[in-house]
Amino acid sequence: MKKILPIVNIIIGALLIIGPQTFLHVCKGSMMGMTPPCKDIPTWSLVAGIILIIVSLAKLVLIFTGKGSKVAYIVTGLAEAVIGVVAIGIPTFIVGTCKSQHMHCHMVTKPALIIIGAVIIITAVVGLIVNKDKKVE
Repeated sequence: MKKILPIVNIIIGALLIIGPQTFLHVCKGSMMGMTPPCKDIPTWSLVAGIILIIVSLAKLVLIFTGKGSKVAYIVTGLAEAVIGVVAIGIPTFIVGTCKSQHMHCHMVTKPALIIIGAVIIITAVVGLIVNKDKKVE
């Protein structure tokens, strides 16, 4: 279980990077002369995904080398949880989406990023619970 959770987060991080660039795209270009407020979602998700992958790889290194302390597991778990909150915040309060309820960014991108963020938070919490018995070295 300890090894599976960081791998799941790496896959989710890749989805967070690739999704808004491809199938979870936001409104592109000008819509009837208005510039959509959601144009920066791909940039934010790219950064959050890269950070999530880096943190998850760091956790894998801790697991496979066996040299990680309880504090290191807590810090990486909390970092993953914060990234999950950021992933939820990207389409809700950090960047936002179009006001139109029928636009792709509002109907597809926003719910998908909220679900991705929730999964990241859940895996971070499960990881913290699994690693709570780790002895301090």
